[in-house]
Amino acid sequence: MKISLEWISQYVDISDIDPAVIADKVTMSCAEVEGYTKIKRAVDNVLVGEITAIEKIPNTSDLNLVTVDCGQAKYTTVCSAPNVRQNMKSAFAPAGVKLSDNIIVSQTQMAGHQSQGVLCSARELGFSEFHEIILEVPDSIAKGTPLNELVPATDTILEIDNKSLTHRPDLWGHYGFAREIAAIFSRDLKPLDLDDLTAYRQLPEYSVTIDDLGECPCYCCLEMQNIEVKVSPLFMQWRLHAVGQRSIDLMVDLTNYIMFELGQPTHAFDSSKLKKIRIAPLGKEGTFTTLDDVKRDMLSDDLMIWNEKEPIALAGIMGGQNSEVTPATTKLLLESANFKAGRIRRTATRLGLQSEASQRFEKNQPPVNAKKAIGRFMSLIKEAGMRPEVIGCFSFQGDLKEDTRPLEISLEFFNKKIGMNIPEEKITDILKSLGFEAAIKNEKLIVGIPP
Repeated sequence: MKISLEWISQYVDISDIDPAVIADKVTMSCAEVEGYTKIKRAVDNVLVGEITAIEKIPNTSDLNLVTVDCGQAKYTTVCSAPNVRQNMKSAFAPAGVKLSDNIIVSQTQMAGHQSQGVLCSARELGFSEFHEIILEVPDSIAKGTPLNELVPATDTILEIDNKSLTHRPDLWGHYGFAREIAAIFSRDLKPLDLDDLTAYRQLPEYSVTIDDLGECPCYCCLEMQNIEVKVSPLFMQWRLHAVGQRSIDLMVDLTNYIMFELGQPTHAFDSSKLKKIRIAPLGKEGTFTTLDDVKRDMLSDDLMIWNEKEPIALAGIMGGQNSEVTPATTKLLLESANFKAGRIRRTATRLGLQSEASQRFEKNQPPVNAKKAIGRFMSLIKEAGMRPEVIGCFSFQGDLKEDTRPLEISLEFFNKKIGMNIPEEKITDILKSLGFEAAIKNEKLIVGIPP
């Protein structure tokens, strides 16, 4: 698993700590760091440009002559990117700019036209290896803005051994690692910005039924409309690229961002295609076509998400084509749930479909994260400049396990198991830094275990 220290720095101040020290301390304290890589993004002298004209070049299969307005100057470039379009904003590198892999842009003649620079892909900017399309920049950013004012030039990526995280579901996201790092270095952990879901409690409840709480301990959802499929904020794009995840659009990126942040998978359905949600086994052998356009052979006990009598998702693993969000989607149902680890593991292994979501559900994610993920989604979508109309209350079935759990341990037992005597103040400081309630009374450690 890849962990971005720039992403971590949003929650805990690590600006004065060498990445090598962080890697060593994390290895010795909680999870094996196999290595770390430094990213150098090519953002110097790259500008935000608006595409003002596109002209198909005759006698070529995919080349266009594109005019790019960078505020103080206009440029022409020859571009073959499939996503290039008029009025789009992108990252433009004029001649003389050094891009990733030390490539220096030059002014050239291509297909009989002057190309004065390059509209850049994620790979050319050093974001990631993805290069099939050019980077899209949100409309709210002014043309001519230097990219280095928007995007950090460097990052360090920790490579974490997945096997050492099998017993730590809380470490399958950046916020969990931020909590650990804050505790290791005695730093403050910033709280996540979460939307207040009680603001929607007067709205109608969405119909959710769980056939077996043992298979699905809790299922949460929130319905909204006036949704627009648009480009994601740049911070979301560069962080997803840094951990090896391609940026698609805001709806897809939001669910991925929250998964890599909290460790909690979510899924967005086009709710104009839905009426009621039911979580139940398939009930008979059959086939189901997942989002990757593969028709899969299913067993009767495979757990599914149903729209009344029609299965619409393979629970905890992948959604189906019959309810996917498309550019035409204006009404959305956001799902955030918790599933039995063993059920997800067996189905994913049999199908050879170990998705990022299934890997996390296989580790027994805390049910309370299902609610947090929806609050985080609403906070981030507003930060991205969208104001969806929520048309249903936060609806859930099952047990979110939100309560703090009490525990008492004698200090004698505690020190014997630890193998050494730790000062009482240090015991409580460590626990509090990890989010526990902790106090020592009458030779007993009194702990409140967070959900």
